[in-house]
Amino acid sequence: MANFLHKTRGGGELKGKPRVYFTCHPEDFDRYFEKLTADIFKTHDCVVYYTASMEEALEEADLETDLGQMNLFIVPVTFRLMTQPNRAMNVDIAYAKEQHIPILPFMMEQNIDAFYAKPENFGERQYLNPYSNDSTEISYEEKLKKHLEAVLISDEMAQRIRAAFDAYIFLSYRKKDRRYANELMKLIHKNPKCRDIAIWYDEFLTPGDSFVESIEKALEKSELFTLLVTPNLLEEPEGKPNFVMAQEYPAARTAGKNILPAEMVQTDRAKLQEKFEDIPACVDPKDEETFRTRLLQAVEKIAISSNNDHPEHHFLMGLAYLEGIDVEVDRTRGLALITQSADGQYPDAMWYLYQMYQDTYGGLDINKAMFYAEKLVDYTEKTCGPEHPDTLKCVHNLAVLYERWSDPQKAKELLERVYELRCKWLGTEHPDTLDALHSLACVYGRLGHWESALELQERAYALSCQVRGEDDPNNLIILGNLAVTYMALEQNELALKRYGKLLELRVKIQGPEHPDTMAILFQVGMLQGRLGDYEKEWECYHMVYAVLKEKLGPEHPNTINILNNLGMLYIKHNHISQGRELLENVHALHCKVLGEDHPDALVSLNNLALLYDRMGDASKSRELLERVYELRYKILGPEHRDTLVAMENLAISYGDVGQWSKALGLMQQLFDMQCRLLGEDHPDTLETLDTLTFICGRMDDWSMACQLFEELYLRRVRTLGAEHPDTLTAMNRLAYAYGRMEQWRKSLELLEGEYALRCKIFGEEHPDTKRTKMEIQVCCFRIENSEGNG
Repeated sequence: MANFLHKTRGGGELKGKPRVYFTCHPEDFDRYFEKLTADIFKTHDCVVYYTASMEEALEEADLETDLGQMNLFIVPVTFRLMTQPNRAMNVDIAYAKEQHIPILPFMMEQNIDAFYAKPENFGERQYLNPYSNDSTEISYEEKLKKHLEAVLISDEMAQRIRAAFDAYIFLSYRKKDRRYANELMKLIHKNPKCRDIAIWYDEFLTPGDSFVESIEKALEKSELFTLLVTPNLLEEPEGKPNFVMAQEYPAARTAGKNILPAEMVQTDRAKLQEKFEDIPACVDPKDEETFRTRLLQAVEKIAISSNNDHPEHHFLMGLAYLEGIDVEVDRTRGLALITQSADGQYPDAMWYLYQMYQDTYGGLDINKAMFYAEKLVDYTEKTCGPEHPDTLKCVHNLAVLYERWSDPQKAKELLERVYELRCKWLGTEHPDTLDALHSLACVYGRLGHWESALELQERAYALSCQVRGEDDPNNLIILGNLAVTYMALEQNELALKRYGKLLELRVKIQGPEHPDTMAILFQVGMLQGRLGDYEKEWECYHMVYAVLKEKLGPEHPNTINILNNLGMLYIKHNHISQGRELLENVHALHCKVLGEDHPDALVSLNNLALLYDRMGDASKSRELLERVYELRYKILGPEHRDTLVAMENLAISYGDVGQWSKALGLMQQLFDMQCRLLGEDHPDTLETLDTLTFICGRMDDWSMACQLFEELYLRRVRTLGAEHPDTLTAMNRLAYAYGRMEQWRKSLELLEGEYALRCKIFGEEHPDTKRTKMEIQVCCFRIENSEGNG
């Protein structure tokens, strides 16, 4: 068996708490375990289980008896987790997916979404980003709280569930027989009459003497004492009776409980009678008929509740089996009971399924999430009326699903209805009305209607400040969206004003050195640079870097990212030496912290290569670009977008040093792949075709260049039209290629056609029109000269 350990908030007891399992790549444990468990304990009193070593193998029995009982798996997501063989992905997460156990991934690194989204990794499952810099969404802490509330049962709900059971059975067993305990619980609950009977048993993975004080109370509550019998029951460690023999069985006899010994493994009956005084005859649970008869006789006096067919009861029992609250975990039965409750029009069940299917832990099924969201709308419309606040809340939730997953236009229509009715019944200043107004503004932005989005956001912000106060977290989100909208409209001064206000509030609420404050300060610096105030830009970036370096450490991904931005800023302002030093440091840190194969490390290596090219060291640039291409090909595959970009950069680099044959070979490969992957008329494909023509020209292969120029021109006509500026440029370059081949008549025909179109579109006085006219004159001179000589 694996060596499972646990951690609780403040070292508290384990019994009855939700069970969370932490798993990760072995190299990530020291970096992330303490942080993520501390984040979880801030909002939830649960137990976090983990293994002593993340490399320790798990036996098949560990999966069902231990991992199978978990309420939630949490995993820090890193590049190495998804690209290197490890138990976390290959065993733990795979088992959770198979058993439909909720999984909550934490994205700990940047630029690895492409790997994350692979079906064999996490697919469309949502993740939380503890280091998100997005000022337009709710905070990481709030998101985490929401996710945990959705998947971990609260104390209040657990009490409701326990009150719904018909009765309790006390199950006594040795810890090493845990897998037999699971099997026995399933056999007990297989009988429909026993489905709603709870089973009290020592929490798994805990020492036997942890619950001495609880046994008397549990026995008093229980109608039956079931003794799980195997040879392990007869063991006497260090010559002393085991806990069941010394404590639990005698206590059951003293309490006068009906005792049912279930022999899961053949055991010496004589020794059993010797060690367990007056033990009744054992029953073999595998003999289902006999076991069912004995079990029903033992519980026949239990009063079956009259509400067992009520949708609320089905919902509570479904939660019990889903979460393993005083029964074994049986997710198939649990989900079936909750679905049955929802079909019986129980709103809590519909709400639960709506949340489950559209969130991280539910295995994402948007169609089902939509189905239950619509059922909730129908239910509330019938029971409360179409304009009731509860109905509008359900319509709002449905609109959010449409906006997020499928149909922003439909979301807009629903939110307009919600906003109008909330204004009517609640007033324009009610918080629910303001939420609808802000959601509607966001949908306008999603649809690209930025002016309309801006108008609604300004109104929402002004009213929200008036109602909630400007320090309210909701206002910070609206203010962040306002800044983004102004940036989308290229109104950078107004965007800076909004980010400045947001920075002021972040400093006031969270402090001047909080990571969220630093994220806004970075945005302020970026906008200062756009507006030409480079000193402010320098100042902001340096301040962000200094704070993150102190608070998060020099090797934290966010700190390294800011260092990279600083390096690029130095280069932008021609401080090449300082910029190179920083970018080399960035790449070294990426390799050290993330590994040289990590996408971030490849981006920083690519940045270095481009810098060396700018410095005139084409040889060094080519060397680094070859390494970038080699690694991207190996890690991402030959068809990944980043691999294709690396191929193009390398081809251009070969051209820079005069290796045109190598440049042509790579660019031809790139063109063929883009034709297949993107289509022959895709803009990227046409740009590559344009570059191919240039390379052929540099190699003096004007025959091939002519073929390619003609192909490019015809595709430009087909995709952009004959009068588009890019089409006219392609036409001009084709004429030039014919001229290089001294086919002056063909060149003249194209130039005259180009000139006519330029006169029509731009007029005779346009510089490009005049240039074409001059080229026509040169071409005529060439024709006259060549024919005259002829």
